[in-house]
Amino acid sequence: MQHDPIARKPVTLALMLMVLLASCGGDSSSDGGSAVVLPPPAPTPTPTPAPTPTPSTFVGAVYAGTNNNGPGGNWVVGFGRRADGTLVPLDAYETGGTGRASFSSTPPRLNSLIAEDSIIAVDDRFLLVVNAGSNDVTSFRINADYSLSQIDVEPSGGTAPISLAYRDGVVYVANADEDGSFTAPPNQSGNITAMTIDPATGALARIAGVSVSLGGRPADLEVTADGNWLLASSVNAGSPQLPQPTAAEISTFRIEDDGRFAAAPTGTGMSTQFGNAAGRHLPNAIGIETWSVGNRQFVIAAEARTVSSTGIPSATFAALQTASVSTWEIAADGSLLPRSQDFLLGPTTSSGPTQAGFLVYSPIYSVFWVATSASATISGYGLNVDGTIASGGMAGLVATGIAADPAATSPLANADGYVDLAISADGRWLYQLVGLKGRVDVYEIDTLVATNIARRQQVVTGLLPMDNLQGLVSVGG
Repeated sequence: MQHDPIARKPVTLALMLMVLLASCGGDSSSDGGSAVVLPPPAPTPTPTPAPTPTPSTFVGAVYAGTNNNGPGGNWVVGFGRRADGTLVPLDAYETGGTGRASFSSTPPRLNSLIAEDSIIAVDDRFLLVVNAGSNDVTSFRINADYSLSQIDVEPSGGTAPISLAYRDGVVYVANADEDGSFTAPPNQSGNITAMTIDPATGALARIAGVSVSLGGRPADLEVTADGNWLLASSVNAGSPQLPQPTAAEISTFRIEDDGRFAAAPTGTGMSTQFGNAAGRHLPNAIGIETWSVGNRQFVIAAEARTVSSTGIPSATFAALQTASVSTWEIAADGSLLPRSQDFLLGPTTSSGPTQAGFLVYSPIYSVFWVATSASATISGYGLNVDGTIASGGMAGLVATGIAADPAATSPLANADGYVDLAISADGRWLYQLVGLKGRVDVYEIDTLVATNIARRQQVVTGLLPMDNLQGLVSVGG
């Protein structure tokens, strides 16, 4: 069932074409015995067949998640994508579940799930969405016109599902918490579960007995290109509030032939150690992306740096340190080999964009972009064949919005709040979900200097709420 969060006027009017048919008759008469042959009556016109439905004028679509916990439940907003990359709002589609209000019940609510990949596409045929409030996952069929039809809603096997990954018929689900006490990230300890998706119908089914405890709060899941490893990021690695604190911001799990995965991580990585002498904030990894160069597998993490070196959350925006990204190579045995570590998005740890959380990678150009929530920036960087990052600091800054104001009573009152990113399959268009403005920004990617982007459109629609947004994915060509 489709959901319409605002009253909208009809966009089309029925047009009726009336055809007036004239008929004529005749009679016969005699003239010197000669018969006058009249023309036969005109045949009844054959009814015009109904026109063939016009194929979709869109080459693809972009879908945004809402994480709505209010009346009407959670929903997904669809946008048709034209060949020039621009977007047209389509409709809002109910998930059948509810979102979660994060840790604040009043707006503005930014990055409320503290996660990436809360909405993913499967082979451009199905769309999967988490419902963090009702603890389940929804599957939709992506129709030929890029509208959505709800197929199934399946329990996630934990509290607050926040991230999804897919490989070979299996969907992996990261739940923020296991014990149901969803209070705050420092003390959350989640799990990973798994379910199958029917390739014909899109129906979901939990895989019995698959639930791996993480010892920390996950934020994103990814599967390597070779299908051998499931990777999980942790937003609270090193927190002293955890029952069994983990020191890993990234963990690798071996995927078996049947899609199940190992109960314990094979490899772990942490770019900055707990209690380090330099006083560098802990990573707080959120979004991760994997990529490959030949047979070599790599992973990159967006690091928010919002927690002190001893695991204490920053009390104010002013206390945040410059965000970073880090990369590792995934060895054949699953261990993580450091490549670029604590790669700053600004000149120093105290002067640069803050709260990095979201990544997108282009395999066409071997570049990535990272968005920061508090500073509302997008930075782009190239990747070397050895997994290191090509350049650093503010040199990578390619787009800016309205940042949070640390000195204001309400720092987020006027902020844009950049959250999830998505990229078109052809590598030409980058999409940014603006989490505190109910907006999607469209950027064209420079084909000569791929890290450079230019904004071409800002899409504002009443279908999207003004805050509490989470999740963005692009499908089609």
